[in-house]
Amino acid sequence: NFLKKETMLKKRVGVDDMVLLSSKSTSDSSIVDNLKKRHGKEIIYTYIGEVLISVNPFKNIPIYGPDQILAYQNKLPYENPPHVFSLAENAFKRMKNEQENQCVIISGESGAGKT
Repeated sequence: NFLKKETMLKKRVGVDDMVLLSSKSTSDSSIVDNLKKRHGKEIIYTYIGEVLISVNPFKNIPIYGPDQILAYQNKLPYENPPHVFSLAENAFKRMKNEQENQCVIISGESGAGKT
């Protein structure tokens, strides 16, 4: 299983959701430090609550194949590591099940890898 293997290899690198950073240590530097730790282990996605942050790895990493798609289908966001597939799954579920309009904002500098 993709996620079990990936989670075992990359377990406990920083925090998946920066809401969990202690209130005493929540600062710009602690946020940047967490993102750097995760990026260094090719973990490019991190949450801040319902917001998904992605750091451009500047190389191809194998996190977008059929196994990853299946791993995030019909799962809640906290059941797997942060990923754009989780964000998409959650928005789709809300749209279908709760009849709520959804909006996904993708922001970043030119050339930052948004496409």
